[in-house]
Parts: sequence; C-alpha cells; structure tokens
Amino acid sequence: MNITCKIKLSKVAMAINIALLPISGMLTSQVALAQEVAPDINGQMETIQVTATRRSGTVQEVPINISALSPDLLEQQEINDLEDIARWVPGLTITDQGGRSNAPIIVRGLNTNSSGPGSNGGTVATYVGEIPLLVNMRLIDMARVEVLIGPQGTLYGAGTLGGALRYIPNPVDLDIISGSVFADISQTQESGSTGAEGGFILNLPIINDTLGVRMSMNYLDDPGFIDYNYLVKEPGVSLPDPDWDDPSDVATNLTSVEDANGEQTLTSRVALRWQPSDWFDSTLTYFYQKLELIVNASLD
Repeated sequence: MNITCKIKLSKVAMAINIALLPISGMLTSQVALAQEVAPDINGQMETIQVTATRRSGTVQEVPINISALSPDLLEQQEINDLEDIARWVPGLTITDQGGRSNAPIIVRGLNTNSSGPGSNGGTVATYVGEIPLLVNMRLIDMARVEVLIGPQGTLYGAGTLGGALRYIPNPVDLDIISGSVFADISQTQESGSTGAEGGFILNLPIINDTLGVRMSMNYLDDPGFIDYNYLVKEPGVSLPDPDWDDPSDVATNLTSVEDANGEQTLTSRVALRWQPSDWFDSTLTYFYQKLELIVNASLD
C-alpha cells in the first residue's frame, strides 16, 4: 500500500512600481533590459547593461563588485534557481537544504543565517526588480540576474553586509505580441520517478504603446532520490527500536520511504504596465510561488 504525504509552503508577493520620469529627459528606468551586444569581427567583449547603482551602465563601468548573468547565459546554461547561480558567481555559495527550508546564501564567508536557523539577521538582501523579497524564485522570464558582492548599505539599506541579489524580470512590451511554450522531461539518478517541467510566457499589448500585460507560468515536478529504510510510522505511538528479530514487530512500528525529497513547484507572474505619457510609467506586478514536498511511503 502506498501513502502520499504533501507539505504545502506558499509564498506570495504583490507590489506596485511607479516611475515618474522628468520631462527634461533625465530618464532612469526602474526595470531595465539587459542589452547584449554580440562580439563583432574585432572581438569586442559582450556588454550587459545593469542598474545596480540606480543608474544604467555596463558591468565594466559600475564602480562596485558585481556579476551579471544575461538572459542568453540563463537559457544556454539552464540556470533555473539560486543554486545554479552560485556555480557562476565567484564568492557566492549556496547550501541546498531541500524544500523544507530556505537555502542559506553565503557571500565571502558571511552567512545569511549567521545567528542561527530562523534568525532575521541576514547579511544578503534579495530583490525581485525593486521589491525586497526573500524567496528562492524560479528564474522564469528574467532579463538578467545581478549579484552585488560586498556591503551595499548605501543603496540597499540594512541587511546587505555581505551583498545583494537582484532578479530583474522582463518588462511588459507595449507594442509587440509575443509568446513561448516550453516543456522538459528529466531523469534523476537513484530516483524511481521521472521529472517534468513546463510553462509558458505571453506578452500582450492591450492599448498600443499605452497599456499591456505580460504573464508567465512554470510548473516543476522534481522527483526525489533519497530513500529511508526505517522510519517510525506514528511518532509517539510506534516503537523506534522494535524487536529486530521479529519481522512482524518491525513492520508494525517502522516503514520505508522512497524519494523522500521530491518537490513540486508552481511559479507565476502577471505584470500590467500603463504608460499614458512620456513622463509617467507604472507597472503593477503580482508574483506567486507555491512549493509542495512529496513523500512516498511504502508500508510493508
């Protein structure tokens, strides 16, 4: 007989970003695209525009220690979450603790949970656009990811002694209809199940050059690979140390669990952009992410 247990964790964020742009022409966009220039025949270096200092500039021009991951790099290297980012950023270490707790972000040896599990004394701030949000978000429909190494208190306030991590989503395009659908199937070694991932991205102008909406959704079924042979069936009731010489006593009190660290994650984002004039540009954004831990227990 098989029993499936689900532990539900949900994280929801909603925010409004309004940018008032002076008519004189000094424009500063809250959400800027990562502009990439492919190397030309002279071998020029790829250029990525970042806004970590609240002004647009290239990675080479910004006077801080910053690493930026372009959308092409995110797609080509299949960088989908925080653990994948750490493999590309020097000085950044992520300790994957599974879906039951947030992965600690360690920058140059400074741990976000340096005061112990569950503490609020973090040393690395996480932003989605300009919104402070502590969540290991799936990197779906992202323009770029910026990782700022070192203290950033001047621009980002307290809690940035180690640095700051910024997820920059793609903005709403007000004059182009675009969309994409994607799906993947995977197999994890030592896992008894097959993993799958799928989703879509849709950009739809409602009023040309004035109002538009952008939607994205992603569902990930990541099968576990950790098996436990002896777990107590009912804590406080079953015996953790039964008579090992009696198979029936062992089966009565203990059970086995296969693929104990399986996860199912649903991530979505809806952004509504309104730009009635050249000096007014507002975006209403809704983020949603839900994580379910799947445990398959087999009773002997």
